[in-house]
Amino acid sequence: MFGEFAVDYKNVIFLSYTHRFEQSSTLPKKNRNYNYPGGSVSIIMSDLFPGLKKNGKLNFWKLRTSLAGTARINPPYSTQSTFVNNFASGGGFSYGFLNNNAELAPEKQSTYEIGTEFRLFKSRLNIDVAYYNTKNIGQIISNMRLSYGTGYVLNTQNAASTRNKGVEIAVDYDIVKAKNLTWNMRMNFNKMYNRVIGMPANVAEYYIADTWLFGNARGGLILNGPTTSITAFGYSRNSQGKILINPANGLPVGNGVFTVQGDRNPDFTLGWTNTVRWKNWRVSMLWDLKVGGDIFNGTNMYLTLRGRSKLTQDRFSPRVIEGVLNDGMQNTSTPTVNTIVVVPAYNDSYYQSMPEEAFIEKDVNWFRLRDLTVNYTFNKNFIKAFKSLSLFATGNDLILLTNYSGADPAVNGNTAGSTGVGGFGFDYATLPSPITINFGLKASF
Repeated sequence: MFGEFAVDYKNVIFLSYTHRFEQSSTLPKKNRNYNYPGGSVSIIMSDLFPGLKKNGKLNFWKLRTSLAGTARINPPYSTQSTFVNNFASGGGFSYGFLNNNAELAPEKQSTYEIGTEFRLFKSRLNIDVAYYNTKNIGQIISNMRLSYGTGYVLNTQNAASTRNKGVEIAVDYDIVKAKNLTWNMRMNFNKMYNRVIGMPANVAEYYIADTWLFGNARGGLILNGPTTSITAFGYSRNSQGKILINPANGLPVGNGVFTVQGDRNPDFTLGWTNTVRWKNWRVSMLWDLKVGGDIFNGTNMYLTLRGRSKLTQDRFSPRVIEGVLNDGMQNTSTPTVNTIVVVPAYNDSYYQSMPEEAFIEKDVNWFRLRDLTVNYTFNKNFIKAFKSLSLFATGNDLILLTNYSGADPAVNGNTAGSTGVGGFGFDYATLPSPITINFGLKASF
């Protein structure tokens, strides 16, 4: 059931309120009924105070804010312990891996947003700024491992809470606005923060299994860490953060523990669109900029372990790994600096001892031409048999500038069907985006 109430004052101040009531048969009976509200307020400031438009520079100004709630339910039958064929005990039936959860409740999401819009200089310049803050409470996690003492292996439960907030800025400007020539430019800026704010007390790390593709690196989540973190094996370090070196062979010591080694979330992203029209010609292009964000280059690690990466080419040069010896003095004020010379070609453990931390590339940037379209429309007196006729050519991913050593930094180790934040930022035999060029003819009669 859904209800909505809306009222406005002189088409200047607008208020709306919605409320939704739902019932889900997948939940336990006591939690099947739930509801969530939503509301928004917007004010046309330029109409409320007409004097703001007297100088002719400001044409429109709007303030808006909203609060909204939504809910998400669990997959069917995930709260029931069902019988399965038991082939290991001579046939018959037994309970499966999944435990029932009589306390499961719907996952709740609440979002707060505040924003403003400006139109300036006869609406040639448009600016839209928004701040959003989203909180998810009691997130439903399927197939979560619990103590085997319960008699089951996997469970569905309300296991975590997260917060996601950020700023979005859109700027649209008509740089040139003439009879036969127009040039419009639009920029979309996004800066996002995310954090895990709640987890079960007995769970040190929860990871997205779909991201555990190769080695010991995965999309793991810890309390108060980002929801886009990379947890992986790393180097053992002393109290000063220096890598510990094995005195017996001069190679680094690994910690063998999943800890946060990177964050896949970029510092910010920017989309830049340009559209130029000159007489019958139209050219549009979309540039995509990403600054920051880490990537686990599992492809490079795989090739390195097999002696096939560029990292293994210079294997006959002697070297000393920077660090301190793990000799009992490592946490003192005068740790023993490593001076042991290693030649990788004569010690195959050199590459084998490199943990996943060594293959996480930090602060990966890209600037790419997502698409470029050139369109020509024929004059109507030239094509009297048609209502309109145009030719176009479109190219995708034509240019890529990046500091990433792999094939393409826009990697995703899984498909869009992955749960959570998915597998972006994990590169394991991921193919780069292909360069595609399309030619077409568009006609209407």
